[in-house]
Amino acid sequence: MQLERIGVALRPRTSPEAMDLGMTMLRAHARAVWLAWFAFTLPIFLLCQALAWLLGAPWLGLLLPWWLRPLFDRIPLYVLSRAVFEQAPTWRATLRAQWAWPWKRTLAALSYLRVDTNRSLRLPMELLEGVAAKQRRARWRVLSRPLVGVASGLTWTCIAFELTISLSLCIFAVWMLPSESLPDSMRDMNQAFTMPAFRHALVWIVWGVTYLSMSIVEPLYVAAGFALYLNRRTQLEAWDIDLAFRRLRQRLLEAGVAMVLLACIVGAPSIARAADKHADAEPAPQNIAEVFHQPVNDKDALFARKAAEVYRDPRFGQEHKVMHWVLKKPWDLKPPKPSTDSSGGWLAIFGNLGSGLLNLGLWALLAAVVAALIVFAVRHLRGISMPAIKPAEKPKALRSSVVHEAPVPDDLPAAVRELWREGRRREALALLYRGSVQRAAVALRMQPPIDATESDWLRHARSLEDAARRERLIIIVRTWQLAAYADRYPGDADIDALLSGWPAQQVTP
Repeated sequence: MQLERIGVALRPRTSPEAMDLGMTMLRAHARAVWLAWFAFTLPIFLLCQALAWLLGAPWLGLLLPWWLRPLFDRIPLYVLSRAVFEQAPTWRATLRAQWAWPWKRTLAALSYLRVDTNRSLRLPMELLEGVAAKQRRARWRVLSRPLVGVASGLTWTCIAFELTISLSLCIFAVWMLPSESLPDSMRDMNQAFTMPAFRHALVWIVWGVTYLSMSIVEPLYVAAGFALYLNRRTQLEAWDIDLAFRRLRQRLLEAGVAMVLLACIVGAPSIARAADKHADAEPAPQNIAEVFHQPVNDKDALFARKAAEVYRDPRFGQEHKVMHWVLKKPWDLKPPKPSTDSSGGWLAIFGNLGSGLLNLGLWALLAAVVAALIVFAVRHLRGISMPAIKPAEKPKALRSSVVHEAPVPDDLPAAVRELWREGRRREALALLYRGSVQRAAVALRMQPPIDATESDWLRHARSLEDAARRERLIIIVRTWQLAAYADRYPGDADIDALLSGWPAQQVTP
């Protein structure tokens, strides 16, 4: 085995520590992982989208990539399993090596094991060990016994993380759109979906966001599962102890070589010949697959027989945890240990007494808070009425719609000019805005909505058939917005231009 070449510190870790190790391994070899990932998955993803487009079923563009994820998981696992031994392959070597890896278990993962929540832990065992079916089941029972909940939790966490990324990207895209271009209601949304251009653009955006979020999360998922697998193998097979003995053996061999050289110098050729024979008998280094393969050496019949006996032993791989509760009493002051310093014992007694009193005080405070909450709830349920608070009237300057504030005079341009000459510019523009949108509603043959805002009238203006009228109404609404919300008023010439035609003046269509 080549445990000496492993690039991570082998030691038993907790499950969170092991998953964090997987993330660290992925960051260290991110370039190799994601280059191979995109080179393998992107063509397949585009082929799935083309198939969904030809069949006229956009939902296939989401279902097929999701179903093929066990196939995609082979890529990051291959890179990390080689990179952990400081042999990170290129993306071309990764793609070529996929033909040599077993496909039977991948087909199983794509069929009856597709909804297995322990795929991240099962994947390295099936692809790296390559054992028979009967022994694989026994191996899985041993490996997964303490990690089933952890692996399932990792799966659901990654699903939630991926959904968060997808929804965040979609919300960000909607947030960047101007408010007047968004649908006003669900009815308008349904009408927008009937437009082919809008529907096709939305489908491609959803496909792209789904692939991007999958490409971010899936390698993290595989790396965390691979690190859990390595940690479990370290716990079961004591790889850290094995590695320590190998290093000790190497130091002893180096010391032995030094002694052989010294013997050669003083003229002991027999010892030198023995050392040469020992060097010739040294086994050649094995490949990476033999590190993960079970049993460690198929040629060792004794080891294989003993390993089979251990597998059959019902006590193999079992763990027993005993837990019991002990009531902790703060007033039970244990006598201090004998000490040469007499002041230390008294300090310990006072410290324990103070901590006990503080603990009792906190419990009393908690009881008082709970009692106060119960009293408040009882009084509230009995119908103790609180004085009604009238909602504050919305300031006139911040109202979003001023269409129904006052009736519009018949001679709208004269009324607007009179207010403008008196210096009441805001009132003049408000009157112009009210009159314009009311006459636009008449032109559109609609009842002016009581809660319509400036953005609503900008959308309604696009329904006018006359381009000149459409532009004039948009300019009037924009002018009122700048005055109402930014205190930016037009000049006298601009006012005269706005009052020179429709909708300020009623013109027969």
